[in-house]
This record gives sequence, C-alpha cells and structure tokens, in this order.
Amino acid sequence: MGLTFLILACAVPTPKIFYPFFVLLFYALAAIPVFVAKRTTPGSETNPKVEFAHFLTTGMVISAFALPIVLAHAAVITWTACILTIFSNIINFSTMLGYAMREDGEHYGSMF
Repeated sequence: MGLTFLILACAVPTPKIFYPFFVLLFYALAAIPVFVAKRTTPGSETNPKVEFAHFLTTGMVISAFALPIVLAHAAVITWTACILTIFSNIINFSTMLGYAMREDGEHYGSMF
C-alpha cells in the first residue's frame, strides 16, 4: 500500500517526475544501523552502540519525511506528490516499526 502511494506520487500530479523515489533510499538504509547494533550487542542491555544506532535511524526517518517537503517547497515536485509521499512514509515506517516490535521470537522480530 505504501509503495502504491509512492508510485502515485511520481505518476499522478506531473508525469515523469521521479524525485519522490529518492525516499526509497531512506527505506532501505533506516533499519540497517539497528539490525547491526542488535546483532553485535549481547543480551538485551543498552549500550552506546545501540543508542547511536537508534539516533541514526531516527535521523533517517525524519529525513524521509523532510525530503518531500523540501522538494515541494522548492517547487521541484507538487504538493500533491509531497502529501502522497508522506502517506507512503507513514504506512511504510509504521509497517517497519510493527515488524520490529514483534515479541514472538528473537529470530526475526523484536528489533528494539
């Protein structure tokens, strides 16, 4: 659903403006610091590595929301594309958060 909004942000308001797709980089890179810190930290204790990974992830999530706003303010994309990209961000990041907060096992979920 979230990627559908992202594709609509690129296609519907003005065709062939693919700048909202740069948000995909944030989708791919946002979870990497937490996954790496969680795999290298023994147990469930917090340490500076985990806190720094949370800081980097938070910065990437905020950047994913800020990028379409900056592009729309600079008139590179339309405000409709900006709103569709923000809806896409909300759906995709809430899905990632829901996956990370699962507590049914340490194999795949429970990232935080």
